[in-house]
Amino acid sequence: MSRSHLALAFLMSLVFGAGWVFGKTATSHFSPILVAMFRFGFAGILLVILCGWPKVPLWQLWFASACALGIPYSFSYIGLSQLNVSVTVLLVQLEAPILIVLSAVLLREVPDRSAIAGVVLAVAGVVFVVGAPAAEHQHFAIMMVMVSMFIWALGQIQVRRFGLNDGGLKLLGALCLLAAPQLLVLSLIFENGQAAAVRQASALVWMQVLYLGLGMTVIGQGIWFHLVARHPLHDVAPFLLLVPLFSIAAGVAFLQETLSGTTIVGGILIILGVALAALGAPSSIKLDRSS
Repeated sequence: MSRSHLALAFLMSLVFGAGWVFGKTATSHFSPILVAMFRFGFAGILLVILCGWPKVPLWQLWFASACALGIPYSFSYIGLSQLNVSVTVLLVQLEAPILIVLSAVLLREVPDRSAIAGVVLAVAGVVFVVGAPAAEHQHFAIMMVMVSMFIWALGQIQVRRFGLNDGGLKLLGALCLLAAPQLLVLSLIFENGQAAAVRQASALVWMQVLYLGLGMTVIGQGIWFHLVARHPLHDVAPFLLLVPLFSIAAGVAFLQETLSGTTIVGGILIILGVALAALGAPSSIKLDRSS
């Protein structure tokens, strides 16, 4: 990997990592599902304008957008609104083991022994994180994050069947744009005070939301697709393991979050487990939910 691509890989990790902190602060003003709606609405409009529309049946795109973006990210933002950034971003790392297990069951893509060991190690780390003081009595929020990852993994399997012949960003743009109205309906059903929140939002809040849509989704995902198109996945995926490190550091520095020994131990186990899982995963699996 060239120096410029290494710099892009580090930038991608930093962009994704900072996004969890901005997501936390954005959900302190807007309701969580509304934050997800704004994020994917902004991203979808820009990506469709720039990249166009993929040649995939609309009903398939609609279903995939709900599973890959709309439902899982609304659930994860609900969890993030109630949990520390450190706890949330560590739990989200379980995405890779879940995707590997589902791929083995549904697609018969059998991982090797290192991936299986990684899954076990990551699950053990999650047990530590869930038992940390910062996660105490937050069972509903933890459940929302865990369910979001399972639905996300199902969505990724659906997206994989489309292929990337029309370009990954073209497909991402369509999925984002279709997810936005779904999220708006969910927000109107399950949340309240949206109009007042929009009227009272400061410029800083809108900048945070724009960062989620344009920074994390367009720039971060754009870098991801750029790199995986030019390098083996096993060369790029490890940089996603830097995301929780950046997020946790930012949470401690800017949100005054504290780390317990249990969280640190659990986080180390999760990151090691995900690293093993990524090395042993079938090459077709893309581990990019850290965004």
